[in-house]
This record gives sequence, structure tokens and C-alpha cells, in this order.
Amino acid sequence: MFENSPFEINENSEKRYYHGWINYCVRVYYFLQEGFNQLNNWRNLGYGLVLLAGYLGFQAGGDLLTKKIIFTLGGVCLGVMGLAILIGWVWTKLGKKSTDYFLWRDASPLSKWGTQMQEKQMRNLDEINSNIKLLLEEIKKNDLYPRKF
Repeated sequence: MFENSPFEINENSEKRYYHGWINYCVRVYYFLQEGFNQLNNWRNLGYGLVLLAGYLGFQAGGDLLTKKIIFTLGGVCLGVMGLAILIGWVWTKLGKKSTDYFLWRDASPLSKWGTQMQEKQMRNLDEINSNIKLLLEEIKKNDLYPRKF
């Protein structure tokens, strides 16, 4: 890695993103979420609602679609959606930092190389920019602007 890289993994980043019960919970949730992504979250929710509708219909004596069942399913769906939104908010505000850290820490050498090249390019552009500023100051100081006749 280059010196003074903002992506450098050191003791501070380990303390900040790896240790502690909150980061542990974030890691567990990240793995759970990735597993659910593989199984397609919405399909699982749909299967659960169909199963709940069948169970409630069986409890009601075989009437599959009564108003009570429809309202119960709607309430369950809204509750699950609210919980998903809350988890998504927590994930966006807290979890993304930890997972980004893990993605960088466990990245392949090739992906780290790409980031290092981008850092090098930014340093080169900063150096070019500062050299252009020095050149413009020298031109102004020596009055070397082209003159109009």
C-alpha cells in the first residue's frame, strides 16, 4: 500500500470496525442478509404469508378469505415491512461502514491494486495542479502574459 492511504488497515480500524458487540451483531446480520439475498427475500416473505393464510384459513374452519384473515395478513405484512425498513435504516447508518471495511480488508490483491492506482493518479493530479499554479504565479510575476497590439 501507499503511505498515508485512507484505506490502510491498522490497529485503529480493527478496533473501530471489528471489535465490540455492535460490530459482531453487524457481521452476523451481514452474513444473514447475504444468505437471504441468495434465497430471494421477497419470495420467502410471500411463502410465509401464504403459509399464514393457509393456517388461519384452516383455523377458521376452511374459509380461506374472510375479512379477519385478510386484515390479519395485511397487519403481518405491514409489520414485516416496518421491521425491514427499520433494519434497513440501521444497516445503512451503521452496518455499511463495517461491511465496507471487511470488503476492503478481505479484498483480492487485484482489487486493492486498482484502488492503489487511483490513489496514485490523484496524487499525480494534485502535483500537476500545484505545478500549474506555480507556473502561473511565475508568469504573473515576470509579466510574461501575451500582449495584445
